[in-house]
Amino acid sequence: MTCAHAMSEYLETIESLKKRFKIAAITDDWLGHPIVVFKTGGREEPPVLVTAGSSGVEVAGVYAALELTLQVDVERTVYILPSRDPTGFHEASYILSRILGENVIVESIADLRKLLTGVGAEFLLDADDLFLATFKGIGIAASYSLDAYEAAKLIEKEIQSQELTDTLDGARILITGRSPRTEGEGEMSHFLTVFAKEGRIFTYDDFSVETVPEVDFVKNFVDREDLGMVVDLHESKNSPGFYVSQSEEPSSGELTILYLVLDQVQQYGMELASRETLESMGLKVLTEGLGCGKGHCGLVDYVTGKTYAFAFSTPMDKPLESRIRTLNVATLSALNAFAIAYV
Repeated sequence: MTCAHAMSEYLETIESLKKRFKIAAITDDWLGHPIVVFKTGGREEPPVLVTAGSSGVEVAGVYAALELTLQVDVERTVYILPSRDPTGFHEASYILSRILGENVIVESIADLRKLLTGVGAEFLLDADDLFLATFKGIGIAASYSLDAYEAAKLIEKEIQSQELTDTLDGARILITGRSPRTEGEGEMSHFLTVFAKEGRIFTYDDFSVETVPEVDFVKNFVDREDLGMVVDLHESKNSPGFYVSQSEEPSSGELTILYLVLDQVQQYGMELASRETLESMGLKVLTEGLGCGKGHCGLVDYVTGKTYAFAFSTPMDKPLESRIRTLNVATLSALNAFAIAYV
């Protein structure tokens, strides 16, 4: 049985790392889970920031970042933020137990609906394929056929069409992951946390939205640190191969880093996203596995012009261990290359 007050494996890992590494910054998310920036590496400046987990359903980046905290062995200072959405990274049973203050087990969307009905949640949307209920000011949503990102788009349309803008304004909504074809992402294993504002739905990767503490925490950190490079770890359902995205065309120094990253990823055995795939996502293609264009990673867009900035994306349809290893290899390659490429 899930215990409402037991510490999760993720939180146990964070507590263990806190005993071994310096904490550069820390805050709690809306449900009291720690968002931590660990300081690793050496003392060389400017430092590097590696972040992951802007969405709880992109789990490989979180696991990779946790491993990187232990593996980084460079002279440069490296900051690692393993999860920007720790609540979303947890399974539904754990989070709902925390919210309700009692032990609950939720293993399916049917279980979730039954639980919400039983505790008197208000169903604001209740269609054949999607429901959205609110309880204690928190939105909880699920779709029977759509993944979390597709469900978020549908919720935004429904909020606007059914005039729920004022009702949900300022609310956080937890959307069940539901990606049965993605290893490590079951129906009730993780959430995508979104934020409703003025009829729009924003994720923690949307840096344009104001007054979301979890987003402001990351903004404030990168604003006060004179960073030399930022790497944001992601997963993609739109590409069968690994790719790097940037907001603008890379400088010569960035290209030195990226060519090594792509080479190491291929040597590891992960294919690169094709030119056609990158073009279909609206990126300007520089080579296989590398494209540029704004709007693909909020953090990269935010820091572009101030520092080297890359988003690494691994394909969701690959085995979990392969996705973790790919992001790990790519990031370690970037850290090693940065030592000689930064000018």
